[in-house]
Amino acid sequence: MSRLLSCVLKSPACNATRRGTVALEFALLAPAFFLLLLGIVEVSMMIGAQELMENAAYNASRLAKTGYVATGQTQAQTVSQVVTNELSSYGALIDPAQVTMTQASYGSFSSASAGGGTAGYGTEQQIVVYTLSYPWKLFTPIMSAILGTDGVVTLTSTIVVRNEPYG
Repeated sequence: MSRLLSCVLKSPACNATRRGTVALEFALLAPAFFLLLLGIVEVSMMIGAQELMENAAYNASRLAKTGYVATGQTQAQTVSQVVTNELSSYGALIDPAQVTMTQASYGSFSSASAGGGTAGYGTEQQIVVYTLSYPWKLFTPIMSAILGTDGVVTLTSTIVVRNEPYG
């Protein structure tokens, strides 16, 4: 009882019995803390990349639905350049060469929900489904064990538009 009372009163005897507890507590809690911190950073970077892909899909489809083609390029090259420019803004975290973009055109929205379709940008007034996919490589091995397959999470963005009259 007297020892407890001396610790409460902050006597020097208390310090001798508590020496090293902070280091022990840190050693027990640090791995969980850093795992949580790395997980937050990893998922935040993935969400940023996903949002960037959504924006790239939106801008590419917005340009493609007008039928615009840059001078000296095909429509595919023009749209691909928009996607590359958008994704390059994330620096070295996204390699635009690994992005896969597909387009499928349909006669109506109801036929688009059924699947199938014709590959390509479609013609006037057709419905076109644009899909961008990117294999996001996870940076931390621990997150690789939790998310994705073999350390890769496939980020996908899909947007559906109706082509404008080109005339």
